[in-house]
Amino acid sequence: MSEGSLRSRPEFWPVTMLSIALIAVLAGWSGYTYIDRTRSDPPCSQRTTLRVAAAPSIAPPIREIASRLTARDECLDLIVEERESADVLRAVARTAPDSAVTVSGSASASPAGGKSASPSAGAPVESAEPAPDVWVPESTLWLRRARSAGAFGVPAEGISVATSPVVLALDQNTATRLAGKKQLTWPKLVGAAKLPVPVALPDPATSPLGFGALVGIRNIAKGDAPGTAAIMRRLSPYTVSTAGEAVPDPAGPGKDESAVISTEQQVLFAADGGKKQVAVYPGTAVPGPDYPYAVITAEDEPREYAATLLRAMLAANGASVISAYGLRTPSGAAPAGVVSATKIRTGTYAPAALPSETDTEALLNAWGGVHISARMLAVFDISGSMAAVVPGSSETRMQATVKAAQDGVKLLLPTTELGIWEFSTDLDGKRDYREVIPVGPIGPRREELIRKVGRMEVEPNGHTGLYDTALAAYRDATRNWTPGRINMVLILTDGTDDNASGLKRPELLRELGRLVDRKRPLPILFIGVGPEIDAGELNQIAKATGGQVALTEKPSGIRQIFYTALAEFSCLPPRCRR
Repeated sequence: MSEGSLRSRPEFWPVTMLSIALIAVLAGWSGYTYIDRTRSDPPCSQRTTLRVAAAPSIAPPIREIASRLTARDECLDLIVEERESADVLRAVARTAPDSAVTVSGSASASPAGGKSASPSAGAPVESAEPAPDVWVPESTLWLRRARSAGAFGVPAEGISVATSPVVLALDQNTATRLAGKKQLTWPKLVGAAKLPVPVALPDPATSPLGFGALVGIRNIAKGDAPGTAAIMRRLSPYTVSTAGEAVPDPAGPGKDESAVISTEQQVLFAADGGKKQVAVYPGTAVPGPDYPYAVITAEDEPREYAATLLRAMLAANGASVISAYGLRTPSGAAPAGVVSATKIRTGTYAPAALPSETDTEALLNAWGGVHISARMLAVFDISGSMAAVVPGSSETRMQATVKAAQDGVKLLLPTTELGIWEFSTDLDGKRDYREVIPVGPIGPRREELIRKVGRMEVEPNGHTGLYDTALAAYRDATRNWTPGRINMVLILTDGTDDNASGLKRPELLRELGRLVDRKRPLPILFIGVGPEIDAGELNQIAKATGGQVALTEKPSGIRQIFYTALAEFSCLPPRCRR
């Protein structure tokens, strides 16, 4: 008789049922004890947080890759923040001279020199945002700028995780109108003696796209300096101030028709949004976004996780995610989903390397000689004496100064970078100064600047901490000196230094002497308001930096002084060495 027939007999049913019941009880008990044990024991002994700051154009794919890592590792909190590179630069620069920059669940998004002679003098203003553990800006140019600002915890180069070529973007109807039977090229569209259509150029002093365009212009001119300058001059009126990577869309035929220096990725994004654009590539590839992966933290555990995230991004699965967001691989392999009407190239487009730092600075200074724009830190005296009434007026010195400053902000070029500090004594603990608004392009922030300047108020019992403030401002501007700009510190005051606990004048002059670099002109311009000014004091400080002093009885004279100073300081190296 078979085993199957024995099991089918009724006398064997109780044995079978008891066996099944015993197995079920044992399985249930095992499951209960396992769940009880895992509930009572922590999943990991120590959690690690890794904070990644990424440029807006690459943050979404990094966040997607990061979410996969955190799903496999319960001990990791991986925070991917979408942050403009200029903001991260400010955060890492302000950790200087402390070169090691460290920050210490789930993958998530976030809203978008030497020591001073006294405890407060020259100390950096606190950044609103912390420095990240890992930084992925859109270009290696940002890493260079960070190191120039004294943030030596930032590597000079990172590992590229993606690329996107710089292109000239045209509305499809414009491209059809201009092409006819001819091929559209950069020499015809960018280098022509008469531009067939205005070319919007992201400011090269702050935008990697604009800098890439300068390299393209130099290529068109075959390296000839006068020819390069001539093309720059023709494009200069169409320079646009960009907040981070944002560039305008090209406009189609009509009175506002334009082309735009843009990226391949942005042309693809436009197509996804129903906007018909065409990409025109330079004859030779120019430096563009290379998305360097830069590990900043010095802590062992976050560095290990940073390496894990990098491997995930460079692996085939990670590269596919990045490609789906319109970016090329580090070697230039084409992104996914190319729309043929955009003229985006579907073959490999090898990225171009950045020029040397010396060559880069020379090209930016050549641009600065054509497109005069400034990087200025303006520092306002809010000590008690600024409450004095201006003779022949009902306004106080503070009110009149604020009004003149607001008028000046309205007239400055959109590409000018401006930041505002105010000072008296002990405004921030023992520090005599505080930041009102960080340095950045005026264009997208003009109304905000005007509004915040208007909120400045006199410190009723405040004294004038001029020396400590002047050194701190000069140190900050030195760290953030930008080629292609008129770099300056503007200090508006109505009195002499009377901070008994602060720096003395000989100490200030000695410290300024250590910071001044003739190859990087950075004058202090003093505007003295009122009769209490010690002109000799201000002249001695200004002279140490190659600067000037302008005196006015009435704050209404500030605007004219300011524009005269801009003309005076508009001489850039190598022609001028102030």
